[in-house]
Amino acid sequence: MAFIAPTAFSDAATPPSEFLLIRFGKTEYTKGRDDGDFMFDDKDADRVIADFARRKKDLVVDYDHSTVSGGEAPAAGWISSLVKTKDGLSAKVNWTDKAAVRLGSREYRYHSPVIFFDPKTGRPASLHSVALTNHPAFHGYEPLVADDINHTQETHMNEILKKIADALGIAIPFADGAPDEQALAAQVLTRLEELKAAKAEADAFLQTRNARTFNDVTGQIAGMVPASEKAELADKLAAIEAEKAVAKAFDDGKLVEAQREWALSYAKENPAAFADFIKTAPKAAPAPASTVNAGKPPKSDDAGKVTFSDSDLGILARLGVTPEETTKKEN
Repeated sequence: MAFIAPTAFSDAATPPSEFLLIRFGKTEYTKGRDDGDFMFDDKDADRVIADFARRKKDLVVDYDHSTVSGGEAPAAGWISSLVKTKDGLSAKVNWTDKAAVRLGSREYRYHSPVIFFDPKTGRPASLHSVALTNHPAFHGYEPLVADDINHTQETHMNEILKKIADALGIAIPFADGAPDEQALAAQVLTRLEELKAAKAEADAFLQTRNARTFNDVTGQIAGMVPASEKAELADKLAAIEAEKAVAKAFDDGKLVEAQREWALSYAKENPAAFADFIKTAPKAAPAPASTVNAGKPPKSDDAGKVTFSDSDLGILARLGVTPEETTKKEN
């Protein structure tokens, strides 16, 4: 059986067609023996893009800043456009065949832009060129091509983490001029725990409403009577029931006109107590006119006494007259 050797990592890497040229935030750099840093924001990116557009020509990518140092300066590629992304200013590039091979074989792995700064503000204003180099001045920038498979996988995973953070509204933290992926992962986990707790709280609320979704709760709320309208309706119903109870009490002769307002208020506020009061109260007024006999009270055949109905007795009592005082001999 023939022996098949494991594949060595000699496959050419694919050079990127777009890469992050200058990131937003602070970039630290080392130039010669001097260290420094500069800030780059959205307005700086607009200024650099506007200068690039004004020149109306592609921007050269050379080898090791050869267009700055002088002498022969073959192009490694040409930047056709500059675009803003959430991370910073990115460059879209077309590599030469030679540069593609050298990047693919990892002879060159980093980039280094030559930036002109505004002498008045000290802010980035335009680009002179970009170089392929293995000694970039900028700190903490990703290589244009990975050094091995594990690094490629790690970079891929880091990009996924960044996308998750962006979806959760988490800004990428930086440490020493480079993305702090450990801190970012911790923030993502914290946010996910918060969302998990919020979901549990929402589920508990839906359960108390016997609903599956918040749309169901919205429908329940839409069918509810506002508290103010409910109270007003209850007040009206209580007033109606009070009027009925008081009217019946008058029909039964248990109330007199002077008691009407008090009776309506009492029957409305405490209908049960009012009903108990009327049940035990004596008659104090005549029955309705339809139930009162018309004409003179009838005379008895016994000693000329007159008999009175309960209604008549109620009227006499209110007048302070006894039945005996009403008996008179007719002339």
